[in-house]
Amino acid sequence: MGNWTRRRFLKATGAAGLVAVSASVTGGYTLWRAVDGELPPEGSPYVENPEKGTAMPREVPILLVENERGMPPTGAYLAEILRAEGLNAFQMSLLSAAREEFLERFPLVLLGAGPLDTTRAEGLRRYVARGGSLIAMRPPSHLADLFGVEPLAGQTAEGYLRILSEHPVGRGFPPEALQFHGSADHYRLAGAEEIARLATKNGDLPFPAVTIHRVGSGKAALWAFDLAWSVALTRQGNPAYANQERDGMHGLRAHELFEGWIDLDRVGIPQADEQMRLLSQLIAWMLADRLPLPRLWYFPAGAPGILIATGDAHNTPPDAVEEALRRVEQREGWFSVYYAPLLRNRAQRAWHRLLNWLERAAAHVVQPEHVRAWRERGHEFGIHPYVEEGLEAGWRRYWEAFTGMGYGPVPPTVRTHRVLWSGWVETARMQAKYGIRMNLDYYLVGPMFRKPDGDWAFGYFTGSGLPMRFVDEQGRLLAIYQQPTQLVDEQLIGWTWEGAPRFPPARAVEISRELLRGAAKGAWGAIGLQAHIDPFAIGGEAAIAQAAWLEGVLDAAVAYGLPIWSAHRWLQFVEARAGAIFQDLRWDPIARRLQFLILPGAAQEFEWEIGMPLAFQGLRLARVEVDGRPIVHRERPLRGIAYGWIALPMRPASVVGIYA
Repeated sequence: MGNWTRRRFLKATGAAGLVAVSASVTGGYTLWRAVDGELPPEGSPYVENPEKGTAMPREVPILLVENERGMPPTGAYLAEILRAEGLNAFQMSLLSAAREEFLERFPLVLLGAGPLDTTRAEGLRRYVARGGSLIAMRPPSHLADLFGVEPLAGQTAEGYLRILSEHPVGRGFPPEALQFHGSADHYRLAGAEEIARLATKNGDLPFPAVTIHRVGSGKAALWAFDLAWSVALTRQGNPAYANQERDGMHGLRAHELFEGWIDLDRVGIPQADEQMRLLSQLIAWMLADRLPLPRLWYFPAGAPGILIATGDAHNTPPDAVEEALRRVEQREGWFSVYYAPLLRNRAQRAWHRLLNWLERAAAHVVQPEHVRAWRERGHEFGIHPYVEEGLEAGWRRYWEAFTGMGYGPVPPTVRTHRVLWSGWVETARMQAKYGIRMNLDYYLVGPMFRKPDGDWAFGYFTGSGLPMRFVDEQGRLLAIYQQPTQLVDEQLIGWTWEGAPRFPPARAVEISRELLRGAAKGAWGAIGLQAHIDPFAIGGEAAIAQAAWLEGVLDAAVAYGLPIWSAHRWLQFVEARAGAIFQDLRWDPIARRLQFLILPGAAQEFEWEIGMPLAFQGLRLARVEVDGRPIVHRERPLRGIAYGWIALPMRPASVVGIYA
């Protein structure tokens, strides 16, 4: 595509949509008032947790206990892990409020990391002795005997663990050692069963990482490190790298938090997701003598993954936008356009409204009528703010420009221009304050993804293909989801930064297709796509290469059964799924019936899948009824557990599973 630099590229795309912005309108005060832009509304960026308390449980099997003395407290993020895994059958409590009589109401207690005094520790011992199941994240050493291990001197920091396929809980997981972040305590087995083992990249260490111990009729499982905080660090990068230039590209970006933090040989594996799945598998296994635990599938309508189709646009004309939308619509998909308008003052905006009224500018500048039509077709048209002048200042100026051009309301998902990033989560915090609820700035681009042998790494550099909300340094959940962008045209076709791989379109399609195939065949991921609109405005070789690559990616998604959705549509599904609750779960051993209610976080037009274990106590799922009517279930394993899945509209439903 020639010697395109980012500066030349943006200059050309700006020119493609440029009209006479220096003109003025005499006596046009009324028209000026009509194009005043809005300023962003401000609210709290944090997720409130009304579940923390000791209200009567809603008949759910899991009590998640947050240890307030954790550094930081990670109970809220453990809850986010359960939601991501579709285990929405839990209630939360603070450790200080979780009395013994309250614990007894739950078959399983999941305890966040942090110190425990003697009184709390002894209460947990009695809970297990009376038949309860306990999973503890990095518990204090004075409880080691409860977990069937002996504490040893030393720790492993920033290491690996290997999941043991020979244990029933470990079946179906990748054989490679997986990275974790933080410190893991060293133990020796003293009666416990080993589920995972601490390791180096190339070999095992003689210390267990995850164990299970039977104590009378109860069970106690141990995680040698704080899984929740490790997942947060894997997904969000190293906080110590915040605001550091680490990849040699001008400008601070989110991916620089991962330089030297992620093993590039493991980028093809969603390492954080696999460890979360190990936790969900352990929970299901520990409850297998009490009830068959239902769960939600990750994606709409039982799809094996999903492609989140987006493209940034820098004042590009409407016909260039149509080039991308047309290709997506041919595959029955939806697209997100993140649009950066030229910054115009009130007089300039009035002038462009007048030109539009005179039908002289409609072919060159996106008008409100275009935006309304695109949204009616199901696409998203959102903001793409420049923040070079500062995070707050940039957002306020572009919000005002975007709404002043008549493009409002501002949708709830975003990608920042040049994916510039502040702090560890400061950008996400500010966006959440303005009501943005999904961020796509974690973006696979730049020289840090080149391995020492010269090969380029593509895949899950955040360790995840699942959206989860951000967590801050104090363990507080932010009201905004992190959705990585793993397939980036800048990295694959290489026309905006010096030193990019510049693969031919056919090779770029091959790389993209391999990632989508993996997502569909067991990685189960939401793959973010960045396909800039600007090459279609430039035309020529740029447009030809972009079209070939975009069509190849879209066709691969269709071939592997991945829906093609806009980020906004995906966010609606994610929020409804995460906000769902299972309640009134009851197992009737006489009738051999599992019964529960499922309530989505919001009623949506989408379809989701609910799974129940196929096998339970020597029985097999034989029949499923929804609201009193039989429904067909299909069999599909999730790692080592086989489930029967039913597809339902996203609405409240009463479900009965009958085992025989």
